[in-house]
Amino acid sequence: MCKNAASGRQTEVLHVDIRNCRVLVTGASSGIGRGIAQALKKEGCLVAGTSRNPEAIPEAKRIPGVSYYQLELSDFKSIDRLVADVGDVDILINNAGVSQIGAVEDTSLHQLRYIMEVNVVGTIYLTKLLLPGMRERRKGFILNITSFASIIAVPFSTLYAVTKHAIAGLSKGLWQEMRDYGVDVVSVAPVHVKTNIPMIRTSAEDSPHAAEITRVKAMRDKGMLEAPEPDCIAKKVLKILKSRRPAPSYVVGNNAWLYWVLDKTMSKAAILRLVRRTFKVDG
Repeated sequence: MCKNAASGRQTEVLHVDIRNCRVLVTGASSGIGRGIAQALKKEGCLVAGTSRNPEAIPEAKRIPGVSYYQLELSDFKSIDRLVADVGDVDILINNAGVSQIGAVEDTSLHQLRYIMEVNVVGTIYLTKLLLPGMRERRKGFILNITSFASIIAVPFSTLYAVTKHAIAGLSKGLWQEMRDYGVDVVSVAPVHVKTNIPMIRTSAEDSPHAAEITRVKAMRDKGMLEAPEPDCIAKKVLKILKSRRPAPSYVVGNNAWLYWVLDKTMSKAAILRLVRRTFKVDG
């Protein structure tokens, strides 16, 4: 079962008619993004989805009625082309990104820049380009898919956690900046949801941290295999979009409510020790 927890004010679901809304979903070729795009299309939205290589999406994986566009978030020109082709949208779902595993000290400058450009800089730039239209129409919804790593970091996925912390911060700041212009901003942090997000390995096999990294990855992979399908995120996103007063942030996924409670009730030091034990890096 996919359970969730919300922080901030409570949500009142009114089942608002969102048909004919123009929606852009980044990273819509698979996983969470595909699930969200499919759910919104069924609701009658006009959905544009992005992929690094739309032509490579198998026909069986394409969602009928969804328009696919090329997007590489590390390339500003690619983002400019996307916005020029898609035009203004009513709803932006920032979902595309890359994961990472490896020690911070092992990470090359090239890898660091790429992870930051895709997960943070490119995402912010795309959002920045679409904000003026939403502000002028006094209508818009930005939903950022972050991660529970934005709340509790997993060892050796530190840089991934850094980027998700950044997007969580972006969401909180934009919520305040755009509140008076009819634009809502919400972040959704998945916990243990089955996805195939690209993972960049930033440590070599001879890293002094190799044994710990191997144990962490094994635990992560096990969690992914046992995790619910991304449809639970799509269902939650629909519920949020149909809400009159959505909370600023949500945690969704396997045991999400438990992790949310632990974060609110345990000391930060105790949480960090628990994470180390969970991922078998506690020496």
